[in-house]
Amino acid sequence: MSDIVFPSQAWFTEYRKRINGDDEYAEISGDWGVGFDGDFVFEMRQMPVDDIDFDALPEELAAELEEYVDRETGTGYALLGLEGGECTSAELIADVDDVEYGFKMVAEFDTWKQLVSGQIGAIDGMMSGQFELEGDMQKVLQYSDSAARLTELSSNIDATFVDEEYGA
Repeated sequence: MSDIVFPSQAWFTEYRKRINGDDEYAEISGDWGVGFDGDFVFEMRQMPVDDIDFDALPEELAAELEEYVDRETGTGYALLGLEGGECTSAELIADVDDVEYGFKMVAEFDTWKQLVSGQIGAIDGMMSGQFELEGDMQKVLQYSDSAARLTELSSNIDATFVDEEYGA
């Protein structure tokens, strides 16, 4: 079992470290977010919160899910700040209206699991309709190599999924 669970602040902290430690990403993304807002909100819908054994969760993870995931809808959000080849922030957020961003990717939780495990790519997911994108699709396509690298970096994190690890 991995100590890093998706979604969690620990996972997003590790993701930020990996992005900022990756020379390839820095090189191909040097202009991303320069002159425009390159930050992404990730909206994860239909997390199976009813299927999670909250009593079995580590205390910190349980507190995060309570704060950042709507128990009725199973919707949670994260912010990924990207500018000039760096990740400026990577964090769970309680309310999308509390942050500024240029792009928003929306998908069901199972689709996010496929993305962070490398089973699908971000661009392929958007083009196939698995992800909805709010923002300038042409800009994202212009930086498709960056999106592919971000997916690779996420899939290299040895993580488990909260619903699989702590299913009721």
